[in-house]
Amino acid sequence: MKAKPLTLVLLLCFCRISPVSAQIQETFWHWQVIDTAQIVCTYEYTDYMFVRSRHFKEHETFLLAIGNHLSKYYSYNGFQKDSLFYTTPQAKEEYQRRVRAGLKAKGKTKDESFAMMMAIMPKGEDTKIYKHYPKDSLTVQDWVTSRRIFYTEAMEPQAWEILPDTSVILGYPCQRAECDWRGRHYTAWFTEEIPINDGPYKFHGLPGLILAVRDSADEYCWELRGIEMPDKQRIYHSEPPNGDRYERTDRIDLLKKMWKQRLALIKKANADDVMLGYPPKETEDPYDLIELNYK
Repeated sequence: MKAKPLTLVLLLCFCRISPVSAQIQETFWHWQVIDTAQIVCTYEYTDYMFVRSRHFKEHETFLLAIGNHLSKYYSYNGFQKDSLFYTTPQAKEEYQRRVRAGLKAKGKTKDESFAMMMAIMPKGEDTKIYKHYPKDSLTVQDWVTSRRIFYTEAMEPQAWEILPDTSVILGYPCQRAECDWRGRHYTAWFTEEIPINDGPYKFHGLPGLILAVRDSADEYCWELRGIEMPDKQRIYHSEPPNGDRYERTDRIDLLKKMWKQRLALIKKANADDVMLGYPPKETEDPYDLIELNYK
């Protein structure tokens, strides 16, 4: 099948960066322009909420803005959440309204109520990943353990094995590739119709844009939902909207702390149940992190 024009495959309109969003970035947060996006890819990111007993899958929209010198991968939902909470009084009231509505959500079962609450509440990850092409380095910004942190690492491509299998994603002919990376086995689909060495999250190193990635345990997945060639859309270096600063950290140390935090949250939930006279309901084997080589 012939690939569709690059200008527009499937555009999720709510994911386009509007002039209002640009005004928030420049006026309220004074973010620095670091490149101009040539292509913006919209991915649906899916993972499990770390509590295994709920077996609840979460979906989030991530954007990959690709410029001449770098790319920026970030949560569109997270940007919306920050825009509501940190800008105008009217926006903050809308944020609070959604929180109140989420807390009042009631379904026929506890799990149904939880799913309804998660659908209404403001959500979005704080993770932002910059791939610096000329420097062959990668920078990650995040909010974890109640701190805003960042770290840098070498931008080393995954050791992909390109296989003969083919498929079509959003009209683009794709080829399959697999790799073992940081404790997980991944299958990816890439297209040489878009000869860009990039993809969602930290994935790159194939002779074409990566359109989909999934790990063999089906716990983490990224799937392309749209591609756009914007008109002079700016790529910003993000700074915390509340005037804080990112603290430098080490990737491995950070992952160890994140895992301990998951275990601590589950132990606390079980302890609360025991205090209320109920048997502990959470397994102490939560879903693990994307990168497992911290162990």
